Amino acid sequence: MFKRTRKQTGQFIETNSAFLLRYYATTVTGERKKITVKLADKSDSIRTRADVEHLIEKELAKANGATEAAKWSVEDFIEQKYLPWVTDNKAAVTAYSYKRLWEGRWKNHIGKIALDGLQTAEITRILTAYAKEGYSGRTLSHIKWFLSGVYDFAIAQGVAKENPAFAAQWLCKVARTEKPSEYSLAEVRAMLAILEPIDIRAAVAVALAYFAALRPAEIRGLKWEDYNGEELQICRSVWRQHVGETKTEGSAASVPVIEPLRGLLERLGTKYGRGGYILQSANHTPLDLNSLNVRTIAPKLKAAGIAWRGFYPGRRGISSLVTDTSKNALNSTGLLRHSNPVTALKYYTRAQKDSIRRALEHVEELAKQPEGGTQ
Repeated sequence: MFKRTRKQTGQFIETNSAFLLRYYATTVTGERKKITVKLADKSDSIRTRADVEHLIEKELAKANGATEAAKWSVEDFIEQKYLPWVTDNKAAVTAYSYKRLWEGRWKNHIGKIALDGLQTAEITRILTAYAKEGYSGRTLSHIKWFLSGVYDFAIAQGVAKENPAFAAQWLCKVARTEKPSEYSLAEVRAMLAILEPIDIRAAVAVALAYFAALRPAEIRGLKWEDYNGEELQICRSVWRQHVGETKTEGSAASVPVIEPLRGLLERLGTKYGRGGYILQSANHTPLDLNSLNVRTIAPKLKAAGIAWRGFYPGRRGISSLVTDTSKNALNSTGLLRHSNPVTALKYYTRAQKDSIRRALEHVEELAKQPEGGTQ
């Protein structure tokens, strides 16, 4: 005979700063586990149990209704379901960054809350607190959309019905995002002149970031078989010890090779041979660019009075130069291998001062013409 389970009333807990509810939930393995859910923080509008009674009822309804989401805490779902899925289906660097976002930004705040008990208001409160600490809008977006991705995954799995992160926001002014730096052609030429006599591998790495607009992981993943003398075929990326696919499907594409990159590659091949990875260590593994930065690039350029800011400013610099010289943003989009020109224009391409000045001088000449003159 089926035994009816007695409905829970839960244990109401009031602390100096919040209201909580403790009750038993059934895990996916059938185990009964006691969990504690934060109902709300105390505030001017939430001061007594009566103010959170509706939240108590909602939590108990989930506990007694035994919904699938009520079986999971946010922590258990992310660590047992979501992050393993990310590890199996995303790039290694993406899995690493997601784990850091979870452990560094969310776990201590919401980990013990039931998956279907997390509210948009609570997520907003946390994001607002981070904004007040000085986080930029871009960083806050990364933090928010990680959690939103968790709930999208839970909904697709049939575990959750709503995404409380989607409508969450930060309710205060945020710190302005610093404009990303970029290298000019003159800076890169000066870098190459300094680095090539010291370590041609360092010069090639810098040239690949600028003239081929490659990401560091793509630079490390290049093999000589990917180069035919005219183009580089981007086939793989290497992050730490992980060799995998490129960041996106569109990133796996060919990139034209021009001087001075072509000449540097020829001299590198003559010196070290044309087998395996283009940039490789003594034991024939992909060269560690961070080590190359610390040992060679940064100190040698600093000694010459040139500020080294990593490889990405090269990628951004060539994007701006290609757009400026060709007058077509689609060219930099293709070079960067982005699927959408908005990304290139928003994050990688900056209008060049000389080009703006020439355009304004042309406008000035038009303004000086008598009314009805040639347009």
